[in-house]
Amino acid sequence: MTPDEVVKSLAPDPGPGLTPAAVEMLTRIMDTAEPAPRTRRPLWRRPILALPLAAAVAAGWSLTAVLGAAPASALNIKDAGDHYLIEVKDLYARPEVYTAQLKEAGLNVSLKVVPVPPSYVGEIHLDTPGWSKGPFPHADKIRTIDRPKGCAPTLSCPIGLTIAKDFTGAAELKLGREGRPGEEYQVVTSLGSRGELLHCKPFVNLRVGEVRRTLASLGVTITEFAITKPGSDGEDAEVTTTAPDSLYVTGGGLSEYGKAFLVVGEEPMDEELKRTIDRKHGCSDGDGSGS
Repeated sequence: MTPDEVVKSLAPDPGPGLTPAAVEMLTRIMDTAEPAPRTRRPLWRRPILALPLAAAVAAGWSLTAVLGAAPASALNIKDAGDHYLIEVKDLYARPEVYTAQLKEAGLNVSLKVVPVPPSYVGEIHLDTPGWSKGPFPHADKIRTIDRPKGCAPTLSCPIGLTIAKDFTGAAELKLGREGRPGEEYQVVTSLGSRGELLHCKPFVNLRVGEVRRTLASLGVTITEFAITKPGSDGEDAEVTTTAPDSLYVTGGGLSEYGKAFLVVGEEPMDEELKRTIDRKHGCSDGDGSGS
C-alpha cells in the first residue's frame, strides 16, 4: 500500500490540496528535520498545513462595534481604512453566498468555510487551490482577523479575514471552522499539536489500550488504525478498524468531530526522537506529547 493509499483510507480527500498535506503526516513519521520558522502548531513533518496570520488591527478596536452585522448577511464586510474587515456571520452558508458578497465589495475572492480540527479554527489552510507549498502567496494583502486572547475554538469565537483594498489579484480561500458531528475534517494534524486534545499530554509510546481509555474519557472513539512495520516509516502500513491493545502508539489525529485514528506498531518510537518532536510542539521533555 502506498502512502497516498494509506492517507486516503484514513482521511478521504475532500478536494484539491489535502492529500499532499496528509501524506506529510504518515510518510515520514520519524523525520527529524527542523521545521520552517513559525509561532505555533508544528506538524508531523513540514508545518505548512495552515497559516496563522494575525491581523494588524488598530489599538482600541472593538469587535462588537466594528463587526456588528445584519443577521441576514453571511458576511459582515466593514470598511476599515486601507482594508476591508470581514467577519463570517453564517458559518454554514453556501460558498457562492460568501463569494457574491465579496464581489459586491469589489473583491475578486471566493471563500469556503470548512470543518477543521480545533487548532485550525479561524485560519486559512493548505486546502486552498493554487497553494500547495511554501509561504501563503497573498500574506501581505490577506490576513486572518485577531481573535480575543485565549479564545477557545468554538462557534462563539469570531472568524474572518482582512483584505487590503489595493488587492487586485484573485484568490480562492478556505477558512477553518469547528467541525460538527459527522463532518470529516479537511485538515489532518497530530493529536499532539498545539490546540489539539493531547498537546503536551502523554500518548506516543503508550500502548493502544491506554490511549484508547484516554481518548474515551474525552469523548473520542478510535475508528481506524495504521499498523506500521518496523523500519518502514509507514510506507506499507495496514489500515484497519481494529488493533491489539498491546501495540505501541506512534502518532494519530482527529478525522472528524469525536473520532480519531492512530498510527501504531510493534515497536515504540525512539525516545530521543520523541523528545525532539515534543520540543518542536512546545512541550518540555517531561510532557511527552510526541508526534
